[in-house]
Amino acid sequence: MSETFKEYLIKQKKSSTDILAQIGLVVATIILIGVAFLYGGDFIGPILIVGILFGAGFLFSRFSREYEYILTNNELDIDVIYNRSRRKRVMTIDMKKIEIMANIKDERHQSELNKGYKVVNVSDNSKDENTYVIMTQTPAKGACKVIFSPNEAFVNDLFRQAPNKVFKKI
Repeated sequence: MSETFKEYLIKQKKSSTDILAQIGLVVATIILIGVAFLYGGDFIGPILIVGILFGAGFLFSRFSREYEYILTNNELDIDVIYNRSRRKRVMTIDMKKIEIMANIKDERHQSELNKGYKVVNVSDNSKDENTYVIMTQTPAKGACKVIFSPNEAFVNDLFRQAPNKVFKKI
């Protein structure tokens, strides 16, 4: 039996919620710096201002996200990469235990894709024809609906792992 290893990296586009959160973060930072400047005193004020700026910089960097999909045999690992520097595992999916994987616009499977599962969005936020949904049960997250954006070659490799549960777009 042959070993399978495939990687795919996508950059998530900023949603309107992300943009509003960034604006709110900038406004909150300006207000907090003003308060620290006025009421912080000569010693504590500058320390608070530096702390606020570092905290805002850290939070601002969390808005630059890339997702890496790694298929190793029948396990799909999904990692998030923040600001091209910090990596964190989002989840691991056993492709043999998924309920269904189909295109988000596939009308044949809409009843299965619209179950009330917890949504995990690890896609590029475009919701186009390259956006797929995996319905699965994981030990860490429970019943979840994973929205992701693989390319056609990656979908073909996923199809080889679970041909009776992966439905490619027509």
